[in-house]
Amino acid sequence: MVFLKELKAVLTADDFSINDQLILIISSKNDMEYSTRYTLADLDYDVNDVVDCLKELSIQEYSESLLDIDDDQPPILFVFGKFINGRLVYIKLKIKKNIKKRVLCLSFHYAKYDMKFPYAK
Repeated sequence: MVFLKELKAVLTADDFSINDQLILIISSKNDMEYSTRYTLADLDYDVNDVVDCLKELSIQEYSESLLDIDDDQPPILFVFGKFINGRLVYIKLKIKKNIKKRVLCLSFHYAKYDMKFPYAK
């Protein structure tokens, strides 16, 4: 998958800056157990752990692509599901291509609903 290759190239580049090139959205949700803030605290994760997790994503963990109705540059969001400590984590991302590529992680939280994995073995 082209997206995964690009994602890993950005995250593993020698000049990758976690402060400048990773945008992790941590918004408030009514359903706290399915929020990024809760999931990070429950897993005892920080942004470095999130980056490590993103580096490990595989095609088997790909779930679906969505249209980003809030941003048309680029318009496609990629959704993955990764089991961490026995729980499925819903991960939604895209790569912003400005002067320097940045990874935008809109979701990193426990999955609230079942997920499908079309490339799972």
